[in-house]
Amino acid sequence: MTLSQARMPVTFLSALLSFCALVCAASCDAPGATEPGASSIQRAEKSPSGAKPTGPEQKEALSPAAKPQVLIIGDSMMQFGIGPALKSDLTKKGYRVVYFVKKSTGLTWTHFFDWQHKSEELLAEGDFDSIVVMLGSNDGRWLKYQGKRLEYGPDVAQWWQQYSLRFDEFFGRLCNETTRVYWIGMPPMKPEGYHSKTRLFNAFYEQKIRGSGCGKYIATDYLSKEKPLRWSDGIHVSNSGGRTVAKRIQEATGL
Repeated sequence: MTLSQARMPVTFLSALLSFCALVCAASCDAPGATEPGASSIQRAEKSPSGAKPTGPEQKEALSPAAKPQVLIIGDSMMQFGIGPALKSDLTKKGYRVVYFVKKSTGLTWTHFFDWQHKSEELLAEGDFDSIVVMLGSNDGRWLKYQGKRLEYGPDVAQWWQQYSLRFDEFFGRLCNETTRVYWIGMPPMKPEGYHSKTRLFNAFYEQKIRGSGCGKYIATDYLSKEKPLRWSDGIHVSNSGGRTVAKRIQEATGL
């Protein structure tokens, strides 16, 4: 885990709505922007010949012999514990699962790994009924903007504006595949500063997804920070904890 674990004042959590308001204000002033308060996550129109039905229509379009396809993607929080347990459970239920995880990745350091490009490749591999995502644990760091480093800060409005655009592009692409997109929030973290940082990102994701008209945010706040459900680092999830989260995900999604 490469994130800085510097302390962040708790008051910044309560300021999240202000950040999102700034993001909205900036996007609403741009040409072609959505109306104030509307989500900027957009699903592209598909031609009738290549259209993929979404929602209930999508499930009805599957032939009786076909098994629904599920895409599971994420960083090391999905890689250890949660992802393997969820993949195992869904495979046993008859789902066809495409599983891709990569540690130390996120939506900020595209020079290291580009989830925008990778998501396009993965979506081309199948016709997915559901997508389960867990990202964000590595995103509280600088990102490249206009050829320069834009440093992360919980109250740096420009950083959140740029990050919001990246999230909208990524999440919108997934929603163009299916409306059944499930974003898994990060569990409580033992390092205090890192815990505060991840709470801020969780709140950001929850608000963005709630206003998008697509998908669902699934919290994992119930998970203990201690063994046996977590690693000794108090960050990653153990196999036991992974089984707990995988079960909750299936209950919340109907998978």
